Amino acid sequence: MKKLPSDFVKGTHAKTKRAWLLTWEWAGKHAKMKDKFVAIISSRYTNGSVKKTLEQYYVSDYLALYEQFYYTKSKKHCPYKVENSTIETSERMKKVSSLPPRIPFSESLIIGGNPWLWARIVYDLETWIDENGVEHLKWKERENISWDDGGIKSDWKEGCLKRQP
Repeated sequence: MKKLPSDFVKGTHAKTKRAWLLTWEWAGKHAKMKDKFVAIISSRYTNGSVKKTLEQYYVSDYLALYEQFYYTKSKKHCPYKVENSTIETSERMKKVSSLPPRIPFSESLIIGGNPWLWARIVYDLETWIDENGVEHLKWKERENISWDDGGIKSDWKEGCLKRQP
């Protein structure tokens, strides 16, 4: 088992209000990754820094060695580029402004096909280790995001992950 920081023992919770969470996502069993969790990054990192980190994780974890080799020579050899997720512009906002139907959302980034890596800002992130040594991660994240009246509107959903020792 991994050595824990002295102040983090089984049953102890650690919390933060906001962080970038990076996970593998997929559609169908054929694309399932061994471990969904990739990383937690400080929310103070800029969108650009997270884009670079996300691309490097994708290259390191998913590309074949020869693809990684060519990537080191030129980043254009990466088959996918990191993109901002988009959010829908409300009908009312489309009528009163020149906004397109969908606009980039800086708190959510993706790279890849199937599977893909997803980085997004999550809220109320907490972690703990239970009595069996299983690591838990729980958070809240936005879904059904739209832009109206100059602000972002969304529903909230709770997410969780477990990692066996």
